[in-house]
Amino acid sequence: MDSTEKSTVGTVTGARALVDALLREGVDHVFGIPGTQNLAVIDALRDTPQIRFILTRHEQGAAFMAYGFARAGMRPAVVTATEGPGLTNLATGIAAAHRGLVPVISICGVQESVVRERDSTQDMDQVTFMKPITKWAYSIPNVDKVQECVRRAFRVALTEPQGPTHIEAASEVLLEPCTPEPTAPAAYRNMVLPACTEEQLDQVHEMLSKAKQPVFVIGRGVISEKMSDEMGKLAELTGIPVGALQYSPDALPTTHPLALGPLGRSGFGSANRVVPKADLIVAIGAHIDVFSTMHKYGIFNQNAKLVHHSSAPGQIGIVFPVTLGVTGSTASFIKGLAARAAKSKLKKAWVDVPKARAEWETELQGAVKHDAVPIQSQFVAHMIRKVLPQNGLCVVDAGNGGKHVRSYFKSWEPGTFMCIDDWASVGGSFPIALGAKLARPDRPVLCASGDMGAMCNIGELETAMRENIPVVYVVFNDQGLGNERAFQNEHYGGRFFAVDYNNPDFGALAKVFGAHGEHVTKPDELEGAIQRAFASGKPAIVDVMIDQNTLAPVVYRPQ
Repeated sequence: MDSTEKSTVGTVTGARALVDALLREGVDHVFGIPGTQNLAVIDALRDTPQIRFILTRHEQGAAFMAYGFARAGMRPAVVTATEGPGLTNLATGIAAAHRGLVPVISICGVQESVVRERDSTQDMDQVTFMKPITKWAYSIPNVDKVQECVRRAFRVALTEPQGPTHIEAASEVLLEPCTPEPTAPAAYRNMVLPACTEEQLDQVHEMLSKAKQPVFVIGRGVISEKMSDEMGKLAELTGIPVGALQYSPDALPTTHPLALGPLGRSGFGSANRVVPKADLIVAIGAHIDVFSTMHKYGIFNQNAKLVHHSSAPGQIGIVFPVTLGVTGSTASFIKGLAARAAKSKLKKAWVDVPKARAEWETELQGAVKHDAVPIQSQFVAHMIRKVLPQNGLCVVDAGNGGKHVRSYFKSWEPGTFMCIDDWASVGGSFPIALGAKLARPDRPVLCASGDMGAMCNIGELETAMRENIPVVYVVFNDQGLGNERAFQNEHYGGRFFAVDYNNPDFGALAKVFGAHGEHVTKPDELEGAIQRAFASGKPAIVDVMIDQNTLAPVVYRPQ
């Protein structure tokens, strides 16, 4: 044998090594669509019964399913597609993962070297395309780097702040032989976050001791490190009220007696009215965003001191200047602060949170007209909250309907409510809900979107039927773009244009796919329709005809 030739004794193909590396990372689902340049990976998955391959109808749907699987399962998810349009179709879901700090690993094909950069069909600089929407993007140049790149893709995706990564390789690379490297992830991935320093925690405690009206504002770090219970105990120990950032509204369940609820444009009035009164804001595990704080409208008092804690230093001080920035694990911050508060008997109960919540609930229910025809969006949101079981997961779309659901939602435990307004990608909720259901099959899952969103990924209903993924899909059907109507009403004098659709009966369309479907036009039909959808044990659509004129607010204005 020529010395330049590779021995195949004890070797596997690059594709086989890649899939085996996925197994070592704990991957048991892969989402995607085959194409010419990722067929080597698909072929290896065919011989891997430990991994369930979910064939989708569109690459965008695959990326959103991976997003939902990763968020609900709190672990990385994998999506695969071919080159060119396969990759560009993934981009919306990958970008959502980037904005949402969700660890999704994209594995795609790329043109073979012999035709690359020769004006070949579907050829493009995919790495450059993916770099702005991932933490790391890399084209694997040869088979000996395949396993190394898989390890790095997972390590980077899971390093705070978490987010998506992208690797790609041509079939010529994936079909080459290589030597297996059966290295366990524990050997190359240190996921232990450093602790906050004692000096920083002492400073925070001193600031709390001097404050008259402090509040806690919490974010995703509380969920990702599973610190919701400890956060609740810290609130009870100190009497300090807790608001949640909009994209992690259930970081402390809204049923907790000191939970103000989520902040922001579609947040709770209780949170939006109390937080502006604070003289000290302690943000914990927080990726502070403009929608939660409505920077221009002052939910955060500009005279308040701000302590911003995050496990990722780069997240601190992006939206607001901070008085004190603290880095380290969320667990060490909450536990360290609780220990100091217990020792000093720190107590700062300055607001009646149950009263503030009760007042907001009265306002919410006062807006619900139970007999209005056409049906009001507020009534649909109220009914979703009523019918969804306490252990259920709720996924809401961007747009008018999603805003209403966010105002009415109620959570009993963390990690049960998902919205994607951090990317505001209309139509993502349904495939996200399918991914969430696969990650947590023991939980009932409901998603809600408008009619535009329903049409964006309706093809994934076939995926849901084929793969037996029973998700209940409630469509807020106002025959158009309710969110844009709201903006045109607010900023363009009510001059409505290009915001009307002629939709199918989504309930009837569901039945065409073999799913459960209902079409609701009267308020007294809705509760039973949602209950029957869950009871069917099948993918289901409840198409609700709503009033075009019940628009969610465009901005939050302090009262």
